[in-house]
Amino acid sequence: MKRFIVLLLAFILLLTSCISSSSFRGKACDSTLLKKIDALVHDEAFAHAHWGVMIKSLDTDEIWYAYNENRLFMPASNNKIPSTANALLVLGPDFRFETHVLTKGNIQEGVLHGDLVVWSNGDPTMYERYLEDSRAVFYAWADTLKAQGIYRIEGNIIGDDNAFDDVSIGEGWAWDYQQIWYAAQFGALQFNENYVDIKIIPPGTMDGKVLLKPNCPSSYYTLHNNIKVVEEGTNRITLERDFYSNDIIIGGQVKAGSDTFEQTPTIHNPTAFYVHVLKEVLEESGITVTGDPIDCDALDNWIHAPEDFEYTEVAHYYSVPLSEVATRLMKRSQNMYAETIPRIVAWHETGLGSFEIGRDIMDSVFVQFDIKSDSWEYVDGSGLTRYNYISPQIIVKILEGMYNSELKKVWMHTFPIAGMDGTLRNRMKTTPAEQNVLGKTGTIPNVRALSGYAKTSRGENIVYSFLVNGHILTSKETERITDSILALICGD
Repeated sequence: MKRFIVLLLAFILLLTSCISSSSFRGKACDSTLLKKIDALVHDEAFAHAHWGVMIKSLDTDEIWYAYNENRLFMPASNNKIPSTANALLVLGPDFRFETHVLTKGNIQEGVLHGDLVVWSNGDPTMYERYLEDSRAVFYAWADTLKAQGIYRIEGNIIGDDNAFDDVSIGEGWAWDYQQIWYAAQFGALQFNENYVDIKIIPPGTMDGKVLLKPNCPSSYYTLHNNIKVVEEGTNRITLERDFYSNDIIIGGQVKAGSDTFEQTPTIHNPTAFYVHVLKEVLEESGITVTGDPIDCDALDNWIHAPEDFEYTEVAHYYSVPLSEVATRLMKRSQNMYAETIPRIVAWHETGLGSFEIGRDIMDSVFVQFDIKSDSWEYVDGSGLTRYNYISPQIIVKILEGMYNSELKKVWMHTFPIAGMDGTLRNRMKTTPAEQNVLGKTGTIPNVRALSGYAKTSRGENIVYSFLVNGHILTSKETERITDSILALICGD
């Protein structure tokens, strides 16, 4: 009897250890697979860091492995998961952004006597990913105006961005991000993804000059070429643009004879950029404009154009469907898109694109996923701020909810595929995870994340979330952990 009690106590201790300390769950407390996963999560290289992990079967509803799954972590770009899910749920995959060109003026003998006003609800797609030229819509509008007999505009070109509030960067964004493409400003009027793609063309010889070729030439910004040509070494480029300025200083060095490459500085004030380029395109197309390109915020007592029924529409544009926008957002991890969609959700529901309103709407939508509004912090749409906090369990709830929704096919299509495309195109190649893992990456300093879906060799569908905070190692080291675990899962 005494031996039985000892064995019983030992079994209870073993079971308790299996459930808590080892972080195993469900079927496989003694599974070799889960022991390998646990060893990777507790790799001594990350003894200084904090991991949160949840791995769950979508087919059996069984939790395979969990560690700190209820703790809150900075998610980096995993914050795009709730942002995109909410937009698809509220707006639907067929939603299209809209842009309208209006006037109160009269057309007489080829002259429009009055201002030309353009307003939008945040369309981010006036860019080469969707168009042959980012200015293609502007050229089409010029043709439309000329077809209506307009060859001269006696007035200004006014950009009305009041569909959204006046916030143009995310709360808590670092100051030293501002010049780089992934921290581009956002707003209701957006053009060329609010930056400029500049091809840097090294000379063939040391006595040649470095050429700068922007994808959208404009007098709105000024490029200062301070690049040195070197005979040996690597190409190293620096970008500088002061706040509130569009003087872009490009420095560093290029090696003579090296290949063309690209840098992408941001632009200050997307609305002003938009109408400035629009005026340039109209004039290039043969329409004289006597006035100036103006951001409506510079005008006193401006009334948002859709609320003023005296306007007449002269042109318009509707974007590709939201499903296509969401795919670019997730696969490239496009921050400007991710900041746009909470605001377009708010605009769609209330008439004002405000992040705070968008968050309130999200809270009401995510009730269906059993997510309480006070259980996490959602402070920007993209994850670029360090003020966001979410748990692996909440991310898994969103992923699981979308997987079981009518939007499953559209939703799954937005994710990068391991070894194939998006931010996972170079990861997990030649492993069982290649093409069997869908995942949204996330990276800001000392933070890495990867969450999504996987399929085992037996065909079982898995949902997972990895969040690590406070690490001081390289991204390659965090990838070694997450990608190895996913290779184990897919090979099971």
